[in-house]
Amino acid sequence: MSEDRLERLEKIVESSAKSIQALSDAVAADRQARSKEKEEKAREQAQLYQYLGRIAAAQSSFYEVQADYYHQLAALAERQTKIEEKQAQMREEILAILNRFTPPSDLKQT
Repeated sequence: MSEDRLERLEKIVESSAKSIQALSDAVAADRQARSKEKEEKAREQAQLYQYLGRIAAAQSSFYEVQADYYHQLAALAERQTKIEEKQAQMREEILAILNRFTPPSDLKQT
């Protein structure tokens, strides 16, 4: 081969080597960028799951408090019913006592 052809061939090989190196560097940079994106996505996903866990715990606490509140309301309603029954019973007893001590209406007129 002539020296001129050999020189052109060396330039082509050198140019190809530079192109391959540039492509290799670009692929490595792309891999690194994707790796960082994966890590960030995994971190964000973990944070999201933590938030969802906190929300679930808060909901659970809310429902427990709500259930306790309704239980207390039911207990108060039951007490109120018992008090009203006791009051009705006492009214009946008072009326019975008053009826015993009040003279009959036909005796009053004579």
